[in-house]
Amino acid sequence: MTTDASSAPGAERLDPPLTTHRTGETALLAEYPDTAAVLAAAAAVELLAPPHLVDLVPAERTLLLVGTAARDLPALTSLLGELSVPEAREGTVAEVQLGILYDGEDLDHVAALLGMSAQALTDLHSATRWTAAFGGFAPGFAYLVPDLESHSALGSPRQAPHWDVPRWDVPRRAEPRTAVPAGSVGLASRYCGVYPRSSPGGWQLIGRSDARLFDEHRHPPALLVPGTRVRFVPQRATGRAAATALVRSVRSRATAASPRSAFRPALEVLSSGPLTLIQDAGRPGLAAIGVSSSGAFDQGARIRANLAVGNPSRAAVLETLIGPLTLRAEAHTVVAISGASAPWEVHRADDPGRTPRASTSAEGERPIALDPGDLLTVGPAAEGLRIVLAVRGGIRAEGGEVLGSMSRDTLSDLGPTPLTAGDRVQVGDEQGLDAVQAVVPREEPPRDLDVSQQEFDIVVQPGPRDGLLGPSALSQLLSTTWTVRPESDRVGVRLAGPALPVLSGIDSLPSEPMVPGAIQVPPAGLPVVFGPDHPTTGGYPVIAVVTRAGLDRLAQAAPGARVRLLAAR
Repeated sequence: MTTDASSAPGAERLDPPLTTHRTGETALLAEYPDTAAVLAAAAAVELLAPPHLVDLVPAERTLLLVGTAARDLPALTSLLGELSVPEAREGTVAEVQLGILYDGEDLDHVAALLGMSAQALTDLHSATRWTAAFGGFAPGFAYLVPDLESHSALGSPRQAPHWDVPRWDVPRRAEPRTAVPAGSVGLASRYCGVYPRSSPGGWQLIGRSDARLFDEHRHPPALLVPGTRVRFVPQRATGRAAATALVRSVRSRATAASPRSAFRPALEVLSSGPLTLIQDAGRPGLAAIGVSSSGAFDQGARIRANLAVGNPSRAAVLETLIGPLTLRAEAHTVVAISGASAPWEVHRADDPGRTPRASTSAEGERPIALDPGDLLTVGPAAEGLRIVLAVRGGIRAEGGEVLGSMSRDTLSDLGPTPLTAGDRVQVGDEQGLDAVQAVVPREEPPRDLDVSQQEFDIVVQPGPRDGLLGPSALSQLLSTTWTVRPESDRVGVRLAGPALPVLSGIDSLPSEPMVPGAIQVPPAGLPVVFGPDHPTTGGYPVIAVVTRAGLDRLAQAAPGARVRLLAAR
């Protein structure tokens, strides 16, 4: 462990977490008594910057630490019990002023709920110092809580405000809006928040701000990272709300976009199928500002396809839903197909009358050489759901990387847009790539998916909240054969079956950090398995987490497929 002010002899210790829970294969969820304790622990861990820590995500009363492997969990658990209060350092906490126009549709209603006039509400709201506690459902959205500085380990104690925190406990709307305008300032439960973009929502709207809360080209991209202190500055009703930011320093784990190198066109899209996306290994490490890891749903298929064409394993690929996907080669290139079991054909441009070359069931991930003008058609899938196609040189997005990745995040609209007919697929330089093998051996790396199965056995790690739901809920989860519902997507795979028993009040639990594969149990009792584009926090209990290999299998479970969940040994 690094020795500095946070671990120096004689330094005041932070209280250890109340308890910790294993969350999937590589993550740990620590519970604390309040948000102030969460932020203090997060600041201390971030200052230590342990090398095996991939992500650090605070929430209302919990802190998620994601390691690189299961072997990191004991060290992370030990770390949380040894944290010391960081010394107060000038410029370590951001201070932001947000202009606000108090003209929200729910202003009068909220004032009545709180037993005050609209003017008294706006005076109180603007006089309150807020703290960004944790990120939410969209990049840049922060849950703001009132005046945490009096409890923060980052500064000396201050006199608490004369009003009580419960004063801001405003209920959500009974009927959520289908679209809340970007910049809307709302209250809900114990929080205040500013919508970074238009989205559905049930918060009570009291005003609006022009603050640019998220900018993928800014460093850091989120204006309000956890720990940022915020004041709302009223603006005149005759003018448009303005936002100013007085930021001394912001702690950030954002990754700057890598410089663009020379790309070359390799393929033209003639038909894109239902949905074709560029996906790579994803953008982990940004969940604290509301950015999910994203990346290919079937990461094993992406790796195998890249190995078949000699690419680095992290290279970007095309991920297409079902197919058919039709491409025309614009240059000499090599491709490989993995994921769902799908037939493919190559029509040679130099001999249009010749019988097209077609796939056979024995080929597996095999390099396919294309000459200029050749047509490649892949799909529709015979078994499975997502077809993965790698191109030698690695696919490059037109606009380059977004926050260190070329992946398309379908929930947040980050990354390159879905491909359509007429788009061109660009690739990088082939120099330095590995030789193309004749056939990728099936046993190296192991294939995680047997697409001939009509039922999918998915391994899960129970917890972190199986105890909250009770043993009967976990037992039923593991003994039921579930069916994938049609509304499933990269955000979440929804399962149909007999509803799990749930306790009353689970819809009002404090929000907690989420990981890919988290199986949430909403009040209706039907599980939802989070995919790569999941929200980074959620308010429903997580009964278990699907393993990484299990997510690869789940990526291929089409609507109607039967799924059995098996506890990890």
